[in-house]
Amino acid sequence: MSGSVLGLLIGSVVGRVVVLAGVWLAATEASLDALGYGAVAVPLVVAASYVLTGRPRGGRVGVGRRARGILWCVELAGWVLWRSVVGGLDVARRALWLPRPDIAPEWFAYTTALATPTARGALALVANLMPGSLTARLDGDRLEVHAISPAVDVAGSLDALEGRIARIERVWSARGRDAGVDVGPGLGHP
Repeated sequence: MSGSVLGLLIGSVVGRVVVLAGVWLAATEASLDALGYGAVAVPLVVAASYVLTGRPRGGRVGVGRRARGILWCVELAGWVLWRSVVGGLDVARRALWLPRPDIAPEWFAYTTALATPTARGALALVANLMPGSLTARLDGDRLEVHAISPAVDVAGSLDALEGRIARIERVWSARGRDAGVDVGPGLGHP
């Protein structure tokens, strides 16, 4: 293994440990009782992330691409937070509607055009944060989603989420860069 590849691998491991440790601390509110579990969980999740994504390939991401990727990750987090608040209010309104709740659960199938299994998994997981819908199954590029009502625009939400994840995938995924993946909003379809 050459020095530059080893350096890239070490930087990748350190970056993942720092990000996942930060997520662990935020999720547990830095509870002293949870630190021991985090000391075990964080390295296991980092190892699992390499099993899922493989080790970094030699090509470096330029500063501009890296900055754009970070900004798109922050934008995705803000979008999810906003959608969660607005959607949560909508779900509460539907559940408390008088004289009877305004819900009519249904199943919905969505086919994604995301190129990598990691991006498709991210779509399935982040879609669970969208109120009014719950991902029940991911089979290849097909997502099965349970929605609280046909009036909830599941397809529109998934299209918008998929477009945001696709932008990040193009920047950070070696396959996305090498294959020239061009996935944008509206490419997924029921």
